[in-house]
Order: sequence, then structure tokens, then C-alpha cells
Amino acid sequence: MNRNTLFVLLLGLLPLATAWGQPAPFVPARDPQVVAFSPSGALVATGVSGLSDGQFPPRPHPDVRKCGAVFLWDAATGKRIKRMETYGDLTQLQFSPDGQLLAAARLFATHDGLQLNEVRIWNVASGQLVRGLDRCHAFSFSADGTEIAVASRKKCAVFDVATWEREVVFEPLGGAVSIAFTKDALFGIVKTDKGFVLRKCDKQSRQLVRESQRIPQAFYRLVISPSQDVLATGHQGQVILWNLTTLEPLAQLPTKEPGIAHPFFSPDKMLLAAGCQTNGDTIIWDLASRQEIRRFTLEKGKFRPFIARAEDETLRPESDPQRFVFAPDSKGYLTGAYGGILRQVSDGRDIARYGE
Repeated sequence: MNRNTLFVLLLGLLPLATAWGQPAPFVPARDPQVVAFSPSGALVATGVSGLSDGQFPPRPHPDVRKCGAVFLWDAATGKRIKRMETYGDLTQLQFSPDGQLLAAARLFATHDGLQLNEVRIWNVASGQLVRGLDRCHAFSFSADGTEIAVASRKKCAVFDVATWEREVVFEPLGGAVSIAFTKDALFGIVKTDKGFVLRKCDKQSRQLVRESQRIPQAFYRLVISPSQDVLATGHQGQVILWNLTTLEPLAQLPTKEPGIAHPFFSPDKMLLAAGCQTNGDTIIWDLASRQEIRRFTLEKGKFRPFIARAEDETLRPESDPQRFVFAPDSKGYLTGAYGGILRQVSDGRDIARYGE
């Protein structure tokens, strides 16, 4: 074989080497931005953000390396079961309480600034899209799973998941950054003229019953404890615990980490954890004593949003995507770092990995 023939052959193989051995150009590492466990613990869901096809109306990018997707995995074997395509920045992923539905929230804006945020709901068994709720950026299933609340830039509405008819609107939670149901109330983080506040609305009357003190700095995530007696919010370098009835602050738990803390409770009601969005490190506290009992470091846990938002944007939940969650048995926690790994709470040992 002469030199010219060899050169032509190598040029022909170059595209294959690029496709097989390197990530797609201009596409961040494919770590999940959002993760979730099914209530039974049998399934794991992960979501990676991705590009649209650049047309209008937008669709998922035709290149699988650039396309966003939500995956379903067998928790025990790590085998991929389903793949649902999407696009934009994924910020939230959650199974319904009965495990039959899977919902995801995404942020997306066209080049001219048109907001096309959406909450998508799939049937877990079939992987088919059940409903898309346009212009919505946050959601919460009701405790009994019969309803889903969604927040848009101006409204907060509740839909019946059987008929998908809009039932009611919670006016005080219009434009909420994050929302969460309890049995008898709906909570939200709302931006006001003087800062951000927590608001509590009665589920039946839909009226505002409590509002917290104002916090100047934006915060994006609120979570309710399984015992439904305390609420946690994540902030820069700390978690704040609140009384669920009065919305009075109970405690401030420093993370000693640089990034926004993403709080999450263990299902057994014993632990509170916070994942650092900057480096993926995880801190675990005993919920009763509020004492730190574990701290795990991730060498490759750094997170960056798929699409950078301006600093003055109100909707910046991509700074706090839902990429940390406890397993249903509370013995492990799932994080989006390293492609999606389940780590043991007792010693931080890797138990399983879910990823391509």
C-alpha cells in the first residue's frame, strides 16, 4: 500500500473515530441533570439535557449525541428499559406516587427569547407521552397522586391526572419558582419586590394562609419532609429548615461548600442531605439532632447548566437541578455525577451505575 492510498484510507476513517471515540462538538458531558427513583425502588429515571433541531416549532435534535433524553433503568440490573427524547435544560424529574407516571420539567427559549418551557408526563409502562403542559417550569404531584400542580410565569394551576382538566388556580403562587404539595396545602417559592418568600396556600380554599420572612437572594428548591412537619430550602452554602405550619425558620445547616445546596430527605424520615451543585459533594445530617454524620466528595461531580442564563433571570432553576435523591430504602442515594451512580449512605461505596 503506497503513502497516498494510506492517507486516503485514514481520512475515510477519521469521521468514524470522531463519532465513536469523542463527545459531540459543543455538547457538555452527558451526566444526568435530573434523577429519580420509582416509589417501589424497581426503576431509576435519569434525564440529560440537549439541543433542539433549530427549527420552529422545535423538536429534539436528530443527532442522538446532541439530543436530550429521559431514560428508564432497571434498578437491580442497570439495564436500560426505555428512552424518551426531549430538548432544553431539564430541572426536575419525578414519578407519581403510584409509580404509573413520570414527569419532567424543562427550560427552553428560542434565539429570539420566546419561552417554551414545558412539563411533560409519560406513561411509565409504555413510555408514551401522556400530556405536555406548555409554558410551565415546575410541578408537584399531590400526595394521593390524583392531581398535579404546575407553575408558569404568571399562574399556578392544578390538573386532574385522569381527565387532564384544569381544576383550580392558586393565585398567590402565580409565577412560583418551585412548588410542593402536602395533604392539605400547596407551598411555593415566589419572587416579590423585596426578595423571595415561601408561601403556603390552603388546598381547599386556595387562599394564602402563611408567608415567610423575605430572603434577598434567590433560592430555587423547597422539599417537604416525609413526616410533613418540616420544610427545607437550599441556599448558597446552607440549608434552612422551616416549620411547616408557621413558616418560621427552625435552623440553618451550613454545608461548608461553595455552591447552592440541594436538600433531599430520606424516606425513612431519619436523614436530611444536601448535594452541592458546584462540585457534587454530599452532606448528610441526622434529622432529629441536626448533626452532620456523613460527607462524601465526588472528584467529577461538577455541574454546569446546558444553556447559561443571565444573572438577572428569575427562572434559574438550572442552578439547582434535581440531581440528588435517596433510594426508597434510605440506604443509598442517587446522584447525576459519573453518568448516574447509586452510592451507599453508610460508607459512600458505589452500589450501581446507570448511564450510557
